[in-house]
Amino acid sequence: MPSLDPRSAEQVEARFEQFFRADAASRPDVLRSLLAEMLDFHPVRGQLNLEPARQSQAVALPATAERIGRLEGVHVLYVDLAQSDTVSERVRQKEVAAVAGHADQLGEDMLLLFSNRSSSQLHWIHPEFPTASGGRTTLRRMVVERGRRQRTLIQQILKIYADEQAGGNLLDRIRHAFDVEAVTKEFFKQYKSIFESAEQLISGFDDPEQRKQFVQTLFNRLMFVYFLSRKGWLRYEGETDYLNALWDAYESHAAHDNFHRDRLTFLFFEGLNNPDSRDVTGGVEPLIGHVPFLNGGLFERSALDETPGVVVPDAAVRPLLTELFDKFNFTVMESTPFDQEVAVDPEMLGKVFEELVTGRHDSGAYYTPRPVVAFMCREALKGYLGSHAPQLDEEALRLLVDEDDASLIPRVAAPAIGAALERVTVVDPACGSGAYLVGMMQELLELYGALYSEQLLDDARSLYQLKLHIIERNLHGVDLDPFAVNIAMLRLWLSLAIEYEGAQPEPLPNLDFKIVEGDSLLGPDPSQISLDSHAIRESNLGALKGAYLRAQSGAEKERLRGRIEDAEEQVRSLLADATLPEGAVDWRIDFAEVVAEGGFDI
Repeated sequence: MPSLDPRSAEQVEARFEQFFRADAASRPDVLRSLLAEMLDFHPVRGQLNLEPARQSQAVALPATAERIGRLEGVHVLYVDLAQSDTVSERVRQKEVAAVAGHADQLGEDMLLLFSNRSSSQLHWIHPEFPTASGGRTTLRRMVVERGRRQRTLIQQILKIYADEQAGGNLLDRIRHAFDVEAVTKEFFKQYKSIFESAEQLISGFDDPEQRKQFVQTLFNRLMFVYFLSRKGWLRYEGETDYLNALWDAYESHAAHDNFHRDRLTFLFFEGLNNPDSRDVTGGVEPLIGHVPFLNGGLFERSALDETPGVVVPDAAVRPLLTELFDKFNFTVMESTPFDQEVAVDPEMLGKVFEELVTGRHDSGAYYTPRPVVAFMCREALKGYLGSHAPQLDEEALRLLVDEDDASLIPRVAAPAIGAALERVTVVDPACGSGAYLVGMMQELLELYGALYSEQLLDDARSLYQLKLHIIERNLHGVDLDPFAVNIAMLRLWLSLAIEYEGAQPEPLPNLDFKIVEGDSLLGPDPSQISLDSHAIRESNLGALKGAYLRAQSGAEKERLRGRIEDAEEQVRSLLADATLPEGAVDWRIDFAEVVAEGGFDI
């Protein structure tokens, strides 16, 4: 039985490398060897016909799956999506769930191995079937990527056979290995330790709270850079392991003295914040390599960045790379309650913020668990769609929202549902780090996907375009805490950026007027507000904010911001009681374009 020693980990990693080097015909045998030699499975040969799953589910699957291994009633299947007609690089939930549902003839205890279209990823997936009829299969996955460090993942896989805590039952050990909570708890423990150490090491701040905010901003920027480097968009001398390559270049320079000052400030403020796409080849590119302009405000200089005398020693930054980024598996995909990856996803940005920022627990602010968010979003959408598409019966609506099943939706009702989804307005008046905003975006995407899969609506937009529409049209947020606002925007940016397919990402949208800082309770009750809709339309606020959201150059953003402020003054002049307490959100002004159309739906 294998152990967690370094030699076993090296052997597993060598097998993964062999898998990615092998041709399509040889890969099943590589997996059989891996499972037999390292994980004690009995090799199995043969194929499972997937034609019934393809026909009934309208999914992109190959004609067959390869049977790989068996042990203690657990069956292992391999599905090569390069042999299918998929156009997506993703191993999508609906294809996996279709195979899991069809393969239950072998028994409900299984491991599914999926390689993606380009064969650059190998997904290890453990499906858990619902205990009651009408539920949804939950997928827990670990993803091996070609050319990426696999430290956490290999440890988790080997734990299946060396996990005394989980006991002797194979299925219990598999469940324990695929438990994301153990990984996230360890990550948070390490993050907290490194964060608190950085607070002690960074000098130049008289106010401890300002120092904490500076560290939070620095870590957010670095985590954002690391997440995006997983897309291959940042390169240093051809290396896409960007931050490590940048550090190695810095350390090899004879005069290296301070990584933050000599590299990161140029990366943040000259490379990633380069709205005019200036040619930096002869300037800072030798220091930072090839990076895209990202927009969105995260890399604009703030007052904290301008604080004189601040020193960030290398010892405050280096552990973030070695003890977090190199040690843990990261994914740019946000998990859902029904599809969870054993990796650090962007939700962790919200979790660490809620736990580490001073005072939020004292004021009763806690991070809402993802299943609670999903449940509340689905219940709200049922109520909304029930009133905007009344021809739907209760069971059809429940299946659509709860199970992403549009099979009972009459074709005649689909346009009304699509139109309702297009125009729904959602606000979280205490959005924190954006859990509900991201959750609602995921639920809306699932609904669109269900309607597209049944061909009730034409799928004319990419996931990137759909998310951009949802962010621009449907989502709004408010929070008292400026850092909460920044984290909420950061998560929406990440969620959008990961969908862009191409070598150079589109600039991120400006969300200043979508996620607003302020006290949502001190202003007038938005449900009791009436405004002259014609006057609001005349102010052109909606169109101006839409243009601002997509603006890229600093000059254009300033021009549009001035016009928006002028338009808001026009609206304010229509109000008899425009004077409110300092810091209050005035819904009539800050969200006038929504209020004028009847207010928020959810």
